[in-house]
Amino acid sequence: MASIQHPNARRPRDAFTDSPIQTLRRDHDLIRKLADKYLNSHSLDVRRQAAIQLVQAIHTHSRLEEAVFYPGVRKIEPNLIAHFEEEHLNVDDMLAALQGMHLDEQRADMLMRDMIQSTLAHIREEEEELFPMLELARLDLSAVALEMQVFEANLVHMQAQFGLRGIRH
Repeated sequence: MASIQHPNARRPRDAFTDSPIQTLRRDHDLIRKLADKYLNSHSLDVRRQAAIQLVQAIHTHSRLEEAVFYPGVRKIEPNLIAHFEEEHLNVDDMLAALQGMHLDEQRADMLMRDMIQSTLAHIREEEEELFPMLELARLDLSAVALEMQVFEANLVHMQAQFGLRGIRH
């Protein structure tokens, strides 16, 4: 069976209307919806499609946070950012393990479920701890927002050009 290429259909964002926190919350909402679809569907086809989209969404979101957002807000709470970066490494390991696996393998399903659980816990921590700190600090994050938009556009372009190896269906 051939590898599935990840979809690159991420909507461009307006850096002047979205704060970095709004951008990340929107990504978090997408990840939660895809996770719910994967975890609660009885259709293998729906679960396969949700898995492909979920892997892509988590990968893109993680790169954006690691390369732009975390460096841009590290000064607010360096230890918390270091903790989040460790969590990203754990999820990155799971993403790497999923590459080339077939979704109908029990091991792939277990790994997807572990990755979803870890990712959703990470999202909750960001939204309950980091985002409120940043909102209280009232930092000017407009430069971070613009950098995030440029980074994401470049990442999507690279993915479209070269594709990502993904889980197999």
